[in-house]
Amino acid sequence: MDGGNDQSYCKDCRLAVTVVVDHATGDTICTDCGLVLEERYVDETSEWRTFSDSAGGEDRDPNRLGGRSDPFLTHAQLGTVVASTAAKRQSNATSLPRVHLDIGRESSSQENSLVVAFRAITDMAEQLHLVATIRDHAKEIFKKLEEAKLCPKGRNRDATYAACLHMACRKEGKPRTYAELATVVRDDARADATKKKKEIGRVVKIISEQLGEKDGHAMGVGVVVVRAADYMVRFGSTLGMGKAEVRAAQRAAQRLDERLDVRRNPESIAAAIIYMLAQRAGAKTSARDVSAVTNVAEVTIREACKELTQHAELLFSSQE
Repeated sequence: MDGGNDQSYCKDCRLAVTVVVDHATGDTICTDCGLVLEERYVDETSEWRTFSDSAGGEDRDPNRLGGRSDPFLTHAQLGTVVASTAAKRQSNATSLPRVHLDIGRESSSQENSLVVAFRAITDMAEQLHLVATIRDHAKEIFKKLEEAKLCPKGRNRDATYAACLHMACRKEGKPRTYAELATVVRDDARADATKKKKEIGRVVKIISEQLGEKDGHAMGVGVVVVRAADYMVRFGSTLGMGKAEVRAAQRAAQRLDERLDVRRNPESIAAAIIYMLAQRAGAKTSARDVSAVTNVAEVTIREACKELTQHAELLFSSQE
């Protein structure tokens, strides 16, 4: 997170505010209310490495050589090596120089598997705009799965990576739905979203039951309850809801958990509450708009709204 003193106009606060740029997600964020003002900001500055730290001197010599080391890998160092001239001559004249991973002679097959997995997890995290702490926690969970020999083989690998991200998101209090995670699962292009969600859920169950029993307290991969209120800030910000509206949605979700027994998925409840709030405020937000943001089907949103309408006074009353 960049703590610079840049300023920008916040439509929620309705004034010029100090903003920060989260370089992990590319978001420009208002420091007063937390609203995301701009997404996918591109940082054009250089990434530097220095090899003079170990000498203890103050003279730093930054060098852009080699890839960044991964703290979750024991031996592997990511980098690129271009094939030698002799190797190039053996290839076709029209072929491009071969580029491969320089993983090192001491790397084991497990290390190679981790390199592939960590790259996939990083790619998925970037597509979902997840922060670095979630990405790294997902890597840690996957490494524990590998060490415990619990990883499904073959085409289920992408679902396993997505399941690790799912658990990491829950642990950090920023849950993502199975539907969202299914959008970045690419192992089996023929599988529809429902099959992908089921496979992710199956691996999540393995993580919770098997790995959670062994060191769930240390890893934070035990049972973490996700509630509708956990989705409100992200869903509301994406839909352009104001800070007061988001708080009202969170309050309604909390009251529902405390006083009612509605047996629906938390994301469906969150989507229904947001849509009901929009309707009560006379906003032009449609069920389709809410569905596009929450990945909850329109018909599911409407059915949940019908179920919650009889409790509207309890959910949306201004009294605490």
